[in-house]
Amino acid sequence: MENLKEKQICECGEISVIQAQKIFENTDLPYKKAKKLVTGCNKTCCRRPLMALFNMVEFGEVDYEEIAFLIDAKNDRLKDDE
Repeated sequence: MENLKEKQICECGEISVIQAQKIFENTDLPYKKAKKLVTGCNKTCCRRPLMALFNMVEFGEVDYEEIAFLIDAKNDRLKDDE
């Protein structure tokens, strides 16, 4: 479980899942603005895992396995595009 929390959710901001979770927990901003706190950019490459994590934090229960799956899917898509 710990290595799932340490997985990098966004390459732009070099932020792990647990770091992003803490940022989302400590802000009352809407997703779009809270995302900028995590990523520091406007790119959509990590939208799915970040939005899922944001919603999980909002509802009070985080499924790290689902987040890891979304991160892996995102990474696979990016590799296919290269």
